[in-house]
Amino acid sequence: MFLGVLSAFTLVMFALTIIGLVVFTLQVNRYEASGIDDYNTYSRIYAYIASNPDSTVSESLYQDLREYGLTQDCYVEMIGSDLASSYTKDQLLDIAIRAKVSGIILEGDDSEETARLVEEADLAGIPVVTVMTDAPGTARCSFIGLNNYSAGTNYGNLVLQAASEKTDDAIDALVIMSSGDSNESVLCSAIQETLSGSNISLDSVVIESDSTFSTEEKVIDILDEYDELPDIIVCLSDLNTRCVYQCVVDMNAVGNCTIIGYYDSGTVLEAIERGAIYATLNVNSRQLAQYCVDALNEYIDMGNVSEYYSTDYILIDSYNVADYIAEDEQEETGEGV
Repeated sequence: MFLGVLSAFTLVMFALTIIGLVVFTLQVNRYEASGIDDYNTYSRIYAYIASNPDSTVSESLYQDLREYGLTQDCYVEMIGSDLASSYTKDQLLDIAIRAKVSGIILEGDDSEETARLVEEADLAGIPVVTVMTDAPGTARCSFIGLNNYSAGTNYGNLVLQAASEKTDDAIDALVIMSSGDSNESVLCSAIQETLSGSNISLDSVVIESDSTFSTEEKVIDILDEYDELPDIIVCLSDLNTRCVYQCVVDMNAVGNCTIIGYYDSGTVLEAIERGAIYATLNVNSRQLAQYCVDALNEYIDMGNVSEYYSTDYILIDSYNVADYIAEDEQEETGEGV
């Protein structure tokens, strides 16, 4: 009796084992067929933390960081994009530290909490490089920045050039900046210095850029205060450029108000081609990306790295805009990539 029960139990367990092996084999085959096991491993994982993950400039920089990183056996992940919940930059920095990434690429600021977290990352053996905006006085190992003074001088020269094409004796110019961006303050100061002694009256205004919708409203409110729009408007961010351009179009003021913008978004390039925007200064995101990855790799490999890397802006105007439009079209169709 006992042997019979034991034999039956053994047969049942054997059958279950066979069924389990068959199911497991089928699952493995299914995963292999789906390509899930087809993945690459990288020697280093870097986290990129943007001040605004939805910014077109930050998104472009991330794509270049990712592409260049792969060529250097490094995987760059943009922390904070496509998340169900919204996190502050400091929270994302804390997440990256706890994830024990190989290095961090951070759009810096001068807050005490950022300084504390950069120090924490350094103590954990995670090097931090800042990009576009520095975190002065922190333990970051390098700052990869833009030559803002040189760019401000270029903006000023563009204003002088645009003013020379107008018939008015006195020219009014307005610089529109975003709050909390120290880069734009340097740009504005350089513009003022370049225009010193000219017949151009320069004013500036700062906009709280919470979202595209709120920025559009604030731009409209600012321009509505003018009986006549300024002869020249200089925008120091991509969002402000697009909002000012749309506002000028809606007010049927294209041709009367000269816009000098920032970045090479599709809207801006098309407007330059049509003559609605005079020129724009673009970020060399590919060079920035290369400097960021190389700086982290050099610090990890050698134990030290240059504290500052500088790159210039790129001028886009009616003379070369066709080249950038063609390049965008090639990227969209996948040609030349």
